[in-house]
Amino acid sequence: MVLGFRNFEEFTEWYAELCKLRIFWAKPVRSVRLVCREGCLSLIEVEWLVRSRVQRAMLGVVEDGCEAARVIELLRGYGDYVKVIMVPECKPVDLGVVDARSILYFWSTGAATLEPNRDVVVRVYRELSVEVLEAARIVQKQSWGFFKPPRPRDHVVLVGYLRGAPVASAYLNSNNFNLDYGIHVARRYWRIRIGTRMLVEALKLAELEGADRVSVVRVFRRVRGASSDVRAVEFYKANNPASTISVYRLSRTRSTRCLALRQP
Repeated sequence: MVLGFRNFEEFTEWYAELCKLRIFWAKPVRSVRLVCREGCLSLIEVEWLVRSRVQRAMLGVVEDGCEAARVIELLRGYGDYVKVIMVPECKPVDLGVVDARSILYFWSTGAATLEPNRDVVVRVYRELSVEVLEAARIVQKQSWGFFKPPRPRDHVVLVGYLRGAPVASAYLNSNNFNLDYGIHVARRYWRIRIGTRMLVEALKLAELEGADRVSVVRVFRRVRGASSDVRAVEFYKANNPASTISVYRLSRTRSTRCLALRQP
């Protein structure tokens, strides 16, 4: 299994859909191939289509029992590949050899979260009207300062209302049950469990659709984490995800320099 998926095909389907996010470790995908699976380590070769050109990446997926440093050394042998390591969040990684960082969390659909805010009314929209898009835009602008519109064929939109005003939003991808772009709450309503309410409703919706788990990804603004990254991680982790994974891209320049320094 890779990342707890029942088989590699299931992982591939989830990952290919995630690649629509166009983040540093998941871009529009051409192919995904399992190179090897040895105990707690999986090496996965990916071909992305970036500006109509093929870009190759090697994902090193580490589970309990395997040291991250060993996998980093292994990945460095893959020449011009983009090198990505995915490790349990508790495993230390030298941030001096990476240039991009992300988190990946999974919840089972029956997860016990914090107690949600029951005053928020959450509405689910499968049809995206102008009013729904405006509600999501208002929330995101007040949450992270810009707006990512939903993809009509992929996203079910959840909007949370407090006293009739939109205060929270989330997009549940109905193809892989990822919360694309995360959960957003207008800044003035932070820390009163509105985000938890959105998560709870997303888990319920996913379960009704036949899913057994929901994921979320956040790409850090800086490798060491901006204050907004820290807040997001604290929120997600407080709500008891079943699996917490850190994702790093190895720096090409730093990796090359480290290898050069080790030559006799």
